Amino acid sequence: MNTIILNGSPKGNSEKCNSQIFAEQFVKDMKNPCEIKCIAQNVPKELAQYVADFDAIILILPLYIHAMPGIVMKFIEELEPATSKGKSIGFIIQAGFIETAQHKYVGRYLENLAERLNYSYLGTVSKGEAAAIYMYPKMFKKVLKLLSELGVAYEKNHAFDDEVVKKLTNPYELSKFKLWLLRLVNKVGLGNIGWHKVLRENDVMDKRLDRPFL
Repeated sequence: MNTIILNGSPKGNSEKCNSQIFAEQFVKDMKNPCEIKCIAQNVPKELAQYVADFDAIILILPLYIHAMPGIVMKFIEELEPATSKGKSIGFIIQAGFIETAQHKYVGRYLENLAERLNYSYLGTVSKGEAAAIYMYPKMFKKVLKLLSELGVAYEKNHAFDDEVVKKLTNPYELSKFKLWLLRLVNKVGLGNIGWHKVLRENDVMDKRLDRPFL
């Protein structure tokens, strides 16, 4: 099956792009790695025409406060329904929120999208707590390994492996203990370490408490 991987992040193939990291890990251990293209670096209409020649599309995208990037929406608008049977499409979502329950409504939309495009739906893989992967890759070795396993299984079976998907999806919802632990981490300020690093890199640390719309 001829498959193309699409990176739907506005960051393109930047080393700080988690969707690109996901895509590269997905094809890493394949015998014949799939082609990867970045939506941000292509003209939507031309890219839509290009992917029409592939048997399967796997779209990897971030969620920003429950919403997919505008470039992904624009690309989707250019996609034409398949005129022949045998086409497939699947999705891999990564987001900063820990609970993958946050993704369920987007998943329903993507399933309906596949139907409207006359594509077989491969499913939607969700991974929460992914915002810091590019900053601390060593802390996410298990996640990266699972993505590689997902890619190997896909190459073999042309489908997402249910067991790997389940592992990536956890936690769907936080347990009471984990929720208490998260509140404690935030209370002592540990939850802000990653965000403060980004603020310092962009020289806006002193403006982090600004309220410009008041």
